[in-house]
Amino acid sequence: MAQPVSKKLLSCFLRCFLTYFFSSLFLITILASYTLGFQMESHVLTLASLGLYEVFLILLFFAQGCFACKELGKHRRADAPCSLSKTVALTISAYQETPSRLRQCLESIRDMAYPKHLLSVVMVVDGNGSEDRYMMEMFQEVFRWDDLGTYVWEGNYHSRPMTGDQKETQQWEVETLIRSKRCVCIMQKRGGKREAMYTAFRALGDSVDHIQVCNSDIKLDSKATVELVKVLESNDCYGAVAGEMRILNRSDSLISFMSSMRNWMAFNIKCACQSYFDCVSCISGSLGMYRNNLLQQALEPWYNQTFLGKKCTFGEDRHLTNRILSLGYATK
Repeated sequence: MAQPVSKKLLSCFLRCFLTYFFSSLFLITILASYTLGFQMESHVLTLASLGLYEVFLILLFFAQGCFACKELGKHRRADAPCSLSKTVALTISAYQETPSRLRQCLESIRDMAYPKHLLSVVMVVDGNGSEDRYMMEMFQEVFRWDDLGTYVWEGNYHSRPMTGDQKETQQWEVETLIRSKRCVCIMQKRGGKREAMYTAFRALGDSVDHIQVCNSDIKLDSKATVELVKVLESNDCYGAVAGEMRILNRSDSLISFMSSMRNWMAFNIKCACQSYFDCVSCISGSLGMYRNNLLQQALEPWYNQTFLGKKCTFGEDRHLTNRILSLGYATK
């Protein structure tokens, strides 16, 4: 006897069909209007014109603004307190960072308003040479009064030259240190940002409930971790959440001001609109939080991402977000 098609599968099929149908229809319409030279409005001297594509962009921006306002209003009205019961590991990926910015980042993490016995800090330095050691020394200075651990790893999880026994021993030492100390700094063989993130994620294993990510050049608000945890606690279907980033030096120049405006638009319009539909397309590597059980499921496919047979070395935050979405969880 044939098995009935589940409602969930049918709904998924319809969503996919409608998405591709309207996308194709829009693309064909735009191409046809350009081919035929169709313009809705044009200046007498052809200095300016209004075509279908421009109209679509205006409508898209208006729609995004409406949904973003609804989403932001919903979050402002939500006043559920954080339970302060979840264990969180805050991971930092660092590569030859400007000393003043790194210190600013570490000090903001040190002053985080989250219970210290529930918050651990892991910084992985992408490089183990003498030119990278200042970052470990700064980490030791900032967290000198905490339960501190440091380790210089000759390789990394995917380095080749090391012998099998030596590699396994160093992996075990790194994992033991990260799971037993509250604040840990690891220097490892250079392999790129994804390799540094992978080290923190794999070494942590299932030892924490959530994993927070951030870059080494940002200054975190003292309530950042609390607010991110609150979102994940509000719904078990939320797999990851992104935080809002702002430019610190927005008044320094016209370029920095324009960057600040672009950043505000990205988080408060684009991402807020996507959040309304529970599918933020990119949990920024600058500030985000993941449910650790989901992250561990996606870890190996995320690290081994390829495109046309070539290993991907960038876009790690967007791909990790897509992995969480593919597991059937929402992103906010």
